[in-house]
Parts: sequence; structure tokens; C-alpha cells
Amino acid sequence: MTGSSVSEKTQIISRIEDIGGRKRLESFLKQYHGKRLVILELGVGWRNQLIKAPLMRLAAQEPQAVYVTINLGEIFIPENIRQKSFGLDGDLSEVLHDLAEDREDSGVHL
Repeated sequence: MTGSSVSEKTQIISRIEDIGGRKRLESFLKQYHGKRLVILELGVGWRNQLIKAPLMRLAAQEPQAVYVTINLGEIFIPENIRQKSFGLDGDLSEVLHDLAEDREDSGVHL
């Protein structure tokens, strides 16, 4: 890579890391395909389709997947996964705190 710019080297490293990440994701999806799966999306607004779109596709493809999104003021769940999804509108730290309290009050222990 003699003569390569820092930017070119960064792009190559980025691609290598992306391939590793992609392989880990594919392995995860293969391992848990057809099993009960909760897709928990925390604080991702509807405009961030780079994150939302793959998660929603996964929810649509997996028969036992449940899609849960928590975000302040921006709950977006498309029609094709609405029956197996729910959204909680609120500040993430408050919603998680309330869920933890509800779990303790119900006597559920994980």
C-alpha cells in the first residue's frame, strides 16, 4: 500500500471490519433462526433507516420475532410487523426504570 492515503487505508480497514461484523450477524441469524427472538430497539428515531430497516426486516422474516422500540416522541412501526410489535414513547432512562420497577413489583426474576 505504498503511496496510499490515510483515507484509503481507513476505508480498507473499515471494509474488513464490516465483513467481520457481517459474518457475526449472519452467524447469529443462523443460530437463532426460527427461535423466539425479541428485537429491542432503543432510542432510534424513524429517520435512522440504517439501523431501523434491517431490524424491521428481521422482525418481518422471523416468525417468532417480536419488535420493541422505545423512543421519545418518535414511534414508527410499519404495518407489515405491527401485529408482532409494540412501541413505548418516552425518555429511555425513565421507561427502562419503570419497566424494572414493574418487573420487581410483579415478582418476576430473571
